[in-house]
Amino acid sequence: MKRIFVVILLIIASVIAVCQGINSKAIEITNVDSDDYTTIETTKLRLKLPKTFTRRNATTYENMLAESYISVQPLDGDVNRNFYTFDKKSMFQAGIVVMKETFFKINGFEAMMIDGDQFINDKEFAVSILIIGNCTEAFLIMGSTPKPIQNNMNIEITNSLLSVIFDPKMETKPIGESFSYKVNLEGTGLIECPPMGDTRTFTDDGNLPSKTDDMTSLTIHEAHSGIQLTEAQKKDICSHRIGLYPLTWDEKSDLTPQKYSTRKLSGYEIYASGVSKFLKTEFIYQLVLFDKDRYFVLTGISYGDEAKCLEMFRKVANSIEF
Repeated sequence: MKRIFVVILLIIASVIAVCQGINSKAIEITNVDSDDYTTIETTKLRLKLPKTFTRRNATTYENMLAESYISVQPLDGDVNRNFYTFDKKSMFQAGIVVMKETFFKINGFEAMMIDGDQFINDKEFAVSILIIGNCTEAFLIMGSTPKPIQNNMNIEITNSLLSVIFDPKMETKPIGESFSYKVNLEGTGLIECPPMGDTRTFTDDGNLPSKTDDMTSLTIHEAHSGIQLTEAQKKDICSHRIGLYPLTWDEKSDLTPQKYSTRKLSGYEIYASGVSKFLKTEFIYQLVLFDKDRYFVLTGISYGDEAKCLEMFRKVANSIEF
């Protein structure tokens, strides 16, 4: 079943690790905080970002002209377990060919740098990933830039990742405060999970993925079109996205986008049921809401009661405020 798209395609591994250094020959780095550091919201990290990078959202900074970015993702479990999780095999399954692994101790905290190559739409990118944390929490910082490298952008990204300051005592902002919009989850039973770039995720138990039988989840992805879209283009966006799901749709399902409006926004809605490759009936809800040169894609997925899920997903959509 095609569920929530994760930028790095996290692979869960059943490895029991203890809080000790994975490599006794780790390179030691001491970073000193200063005014040129940026706090990465909703995390416990500060980074010295490349000067040409600007904020895209709470956890992602980019240079649009150079097609380069740095993004932060929280990880489950202790840092050493995640070192084993992100091995060469799992990274290859995620589309990244690992060229080099280097271990560090940064301000006394265990860290691992992965350097590799990734092809996206027939274009080659240089990718650097740094994992850092302690026994109870860890973070992944990913930087990417096209190859062949120009203006030493890969060096700037590497230096930025290695400038990291991890502070377990740092107070973090609530997730919702880092986005341009608010949602009300009261009465829905949904719990917000850590964000992934421009995407917020809510599940019925707060785990990602959900561990309940229904496995109910809702994502809200904010995208920028840069232009005012026509009604035909809006419908095309909605139709295209629903067509990406690898399901055999129920014969009664209508995949025609239908007009839908909230108090603030309007767009197109589609909901239908289909059978996944696991031969389970899955309910898919999709709503695309438009606001000037940006739009919000709400995607709800569940094995549970369709009527209740439809009501729940619409309730969250109707609560979007700016």
